[in-house]
Formats: sequence, C-alpha cells, structure tokens
Amino acid sequence: MKAQIIDVVSFMPERRVVNEPPDGSSQDALADNAFFSGVHERRFASPDYLSEDLGVRAVERLLEKTGVRAETIDLIVCSCIFSDTFWPGIGPAIQHRVGAKQATILNIDTSCSSFLSGLNAARAFIESGQYKRIVVVTVTNFISRLPEFQKSRRSSVLGDGASATLVMPGEASIMARYERSHGEYYGLFRFEPDFVDGQFKNYWERGCGPITVNFSKDMVDAIRANALELVPDAVGRCLAEARLSTSDVNLLITHQPNDTFLREWRARIGILPPRTHDTLARYGNLFQGSIPVTLADALETGRVRRGDIIALGTFSNGGDFVSSMVLRWH
Repeated sequence: MKAQIIDVVSFMPERRVVNEPPDGSSQDALADNAFFSGVHERRFASPDYLSEDLGVRAVERLLEKTGVRAETIDLIVCSCIFSDTFWPGIGPAIQHRVGAKQATILNIDTSCSSFLSGLNAARAFIESGQYKRIVVVTVTNFISRLPEFQKSRRSSVLGDGASATLVMPGEASIMARYERSHGEYYGLFRFEPDFVDGQFKNYWERGCGPITVNFSKDMVDAIRANALELVPDAVGRCLAEARLSTSDVNLLITHQPNDTFLREWRARIGILPPRTHDTLARYGNLFQGSIPVTLADALETGRVRRGDIIALGTFSNGGDFVSSMVLRWH
C-alpha cells in the first residue's frame, strides 16, 4: 500500500499588513539586513482567529474541496506555532470541531520542517496499514500575537496562515525523503522572553518579558551559512535517492525565509525560475506553513500538472534540522 497526496489547501486570514519600504533611518543596525528582506505584505490572524480556528478553516476547506466526509478521517497530524494554550496542543480541538469523530490526533514539531515530517509520518502510517485517511495540518498564529516584537523591523518577514493536506492510499506521491538533525546548531535561533530592566527571565518565571528573537549579526551570519549549505545538500541527496537530476524537476518549492535565501538556494541547487514557485512577497515567512501554503498556491494557479516532479526543501531554526522531499504529483 502506497501513500498518495490527494490535495493541499491553505486558509489565509483576511487582515493584510503591508510593509513600509526601508528608508535607512532606523537606529537598528540589523533593520536593513538582507536577512529581513523580500516581503511586501503578510497576513495577521490574531485577535480575529484562534490557532484552532485557523486549523478548522483549513481542514473544512480541504474536506469541501475533496468531498471527503469528516467522520471517515483516521488521523490528524498537527503542527502549530503558537498554540492557544501552553498545553495541550490544538489537535483535539480541530478534530472535534470538524466532526472527525473516528480520528485520533498527533501533534508534531520539527519547527519549519514540520510539514515534511508530518507527510513522512502520514506515509509511514498508510504504508503500515494502520490508517487510511490522514489530514496533515499546519497553523501559524505567531507574529500577530507579539505586539512588542511587531515594533521591530526584524519581524517584518513573518506572517500567519494555515494549511491542510489529505493523504490516502493510492499512487505513491513520495519518491524520496531526507531528514537529518544537526544538534550542534541547537539554540542558535530561539524564541524567548526579552529582557526586562536589563534582566532576563525564562518564560516560566513570573515577570518575564514578551517573546522575541534577540538577533545579532553573528547569529544572522551563522544561520545564513548553515541554511545555504544544508538545504541545497538535502535537496541534492533526495534527488539522488530518487535517481533524478535537477533537469527532471518541474517545480522547486523551498521554505520562504527571505529573498536572499531563495536566490541562493536556487542557484546552488541548480533550479531557476520559471521552475520555482514562491509566496514570500505576499505571505512572508510562515515557518512550518511556508511549503504547504506555497504548494497550495502553486496548485491553485495551475503551476502543477499530473506527473510533475516537485522538489521540496527546508531547514529549521538555526540549522538544527533539515528536510527534503521529492514528490510525483498524481
């Protein structure tokens, strides 16, 4: 039994936030760094939507489009940043609200690689015969919940949105996959409370500051070096496993962190426009939602045809995880 990706849809909150072009007047030395470039506008979800709301809307759209009844779903694999409570995750809320009465849930987190990890888990469950109808959900409800961080230009690449993907038995969609953890880079990039009166307190301590990313030039340079090495290497390894070359690929979709990374990844992988598809300028960096939202957009705009080879590549955090997948679209 093989796993087939039936469809991928997105749900993007209605509220658009348009970025002002940099004018060079910022006192922040990193404000105009290319690491934070390439986004014209993005979507904000909160306070209009809870994270569970975004997930429910995406799953409902998927079920309506595919004609699958909610009660026939066996498993919902869910990845979310931020959940609506610290604990538990939003998977059970989505399962209940969409009416998936027979489904169990699996909350999964490999950061920006979570969608590919979720697809891989869905493939394994279907090939084992344990489940037959699986929905993989990503929810990003992050930057709209951080009003203090929004004041920094360093947040201007981040957006909110959700996706839902249906995986069922059928023609094999996943031709090859590659995942690797690089623990040596753990902690290079982290979301944590800001300093309060010059003092740092952990998020579980009373009086901690608002969540932020305390970027430095050294951090940005290290993440850039890791990302530009790891993602092309992962895509190359995945294509080799599938016994394909870059010339066989119809479409390359990568994580969407900034336009500098996109240009460099394309050049190093060897797949250039028009065989690429991006949503960075319209939606920003959606973390684990970047690839599925961009894939959904490619499907909606007719960029994908039956039989096409699609290469996917992403990394997580500062480079502590990298993932790639090669699909044949059926």
